[in-house]
Amino acid sequence: MVSQPLCGGFLTGLLLGNLRDGFLAGAMLQMLFLGMITVRGMRMPDLTLGGVAAAAVYILAQRETSNDPGVKGLALFISLAAALGVAIIGSAVHRFWESRSFFLARWATRAAAGGRFWLASALHFSTLAVHGIAGFAVVAGAVIAGVPLAAAVIGVVPRQSCEPLASLYVLLPFIGAGSLLALSATKARVFLFCAGFVIVLLVRLFRG
Repeated sequence: MVSQPLCGGFLTGLLLGNLRDGFLAGAMLQMLFLGMITVRGMRMPDLTLGGVAAAAVYILAQRETSNDPGVKGLALFISLAAALGVAIIGSAVHRFWESRSFFLARWATRAAAGGRFWLASALHFSTLAVHGIAGFAVVAGAVIAGVPLAAAVIGVVPRQSCEPLASLYVLLPFIGAGSLLALSATKARVFLFCAGFVIVLLVRLFRG
């Protein structure tokens, strides 16, 4: 389960010295996609990269603002926005590379059929390495650009005391975004649309 945002956020928090906030950011991103299923070949956004980006931007943006507790909700909101962008871009990059690397798969298959398993393994791991490097570049770009941007946005928004879990309303647009991603690729639109907004309504009514 290391590929899940929950774990990615936790490991990022471990590396950045803030387990709690890393876990929280990853968990929130995970929650947005709990109801999303893949049908008819539909692809999920690259949530692995998204979890890492969410945790990194959330933790580092707070450090840029001197860990002011009054900006936690806004910092989480911005980090999830960055995570969604990273997840979508990462998935697009992966699809592009996958569509261009078929010749390596053929080469590896021929090598394995000829008994050259070391070459087949090397070719297989080379495709994974390219995906890993591309993913690292996407996350690094989002963090380098996103942290100063988040700090700038936080600097112009009036302070308010808002712990992330007590201010769940800041996540509602992202719950809608996750639902719309599923709706755009399935035919069960009416059910998912109604179910999603009923859940949002319940959260709004009973969050206190």
